[in-house]
Amino acid sequence: MYKNFWWPLATSNEVSNKPMRVTALQQEFVLYRLSNGQAQVLSDLCVHRGGALSDGWLSGECIVCPYHGWAFTRDGACVKIPANQDGVPVPRKARVDSYPTVEKYGFVWAFLGDLSEQDRVPLAALAGVAERAQGASGSITWQASYDKVVAHLGDLAKAFFAIDAEFAGPQAKVGAADTSQSDWSIKIAGNITPPPSIEKGFWGLTRKEVASVATNASMTLHFPCITAHQAGGGQLVLIHLPVNDKVTQTKWLAIHPQTTLPETSNRRLNAALEAMRDQIEGGAAPTNIAAQAFARMCNEALQRGWGIDIHTIQSDYANIKAVVIPSPARREVPELAAAWVLKEVPVLRTD
Repeated sequence: MYKNFWWPLATSNEVSNKPMRVTALQQEFVLYRLSNGQAQVLSDLCVHRGGALSDGWLSGECIVCPYHGWAFTRDGACVKIPANQDGVPVPRKARVDSYPTVEKYGFVWAFLGDLSEQDRVPLAALAGVAERAQGASGSITWQASYDKVVAHLGDLAKAFFAIDAEFAGPQAKVGAADTSQSDWSIKIAGNITPPPSIEKGFWGLTRKEVASVATNASMTLHFPCITAHQAGGGQLVLIHLPVNDKVTQTKWLAIHPQTTLPETSNRRLNAALEAMRDQIEGGAAPTNIAAQAFARMCNEALQRGWGIDIHTIQSDYANIKAVVIPSPARREVPELAAAWVLKEVPVLRTD
């Protein structure tokens, strides 16, 4: 798991003016909407007594901790401590980490790291997917590490998931393919022959297996967490969010040219993914070209000092003290250097 990347913490329709907690990268975050509708992400830990801001409420443009009423603005600064007497200033250390937040492709993304804007790896541009794209959306949770999930689903053969049809089996045949890579992505394009589809007769009382034909398809893996598939005129965006080092949540946005009801598309896609559960959770990670490229990107992130040391957090900090992913303000505002109560997450050493 890595800091200093854009991570999709929720779908847009999940976030409202009622604070919600999201666990990702073994950290807790709070998501909510301001009065102008903009989404915002903060660390969920109140610096006073470690209370969960997600259990609180919004008051104007502030989120209020439920325990002692401390109120924090969107930039993480505390502006009100009810227990203080009039005229007593709020301490500079009364602040939480606030993360850059944008909405795109139907998800709320947060930049979980402390890099300045010009130094960040940009949020991926998904070809052919509108920023305000709408389609069928759902999720599935795996008892598997995030890198293993990405390696399994970052495969051209899985592009048939983007076709809005009910299939007879989980396997697709892949023909010759072309590959292109950049620092933080890989695209594989070629022909695939999806498995036979199921055609239902009158009122769904009869079922017939129909052979599929080859179609142009592509799979683009955008580090750290997107696998985008196109096939048969359909598009499927899968995002893979590590809850911790053993649990991963995959959410999807499926855009089909047909008029199939979203609940039908979700049922079909969920069934196709469920058919892979034993393979993903129990099998070895694949070693195809996409998996190799993903491993290269993981290593690059480690070399840059962005790998989060989960094992040290579990062994040295569990039930003792909290650590958080640092936000850009820790670097951008030097006068606040000593104003942070919570320590930064430890990172993996490569020397």
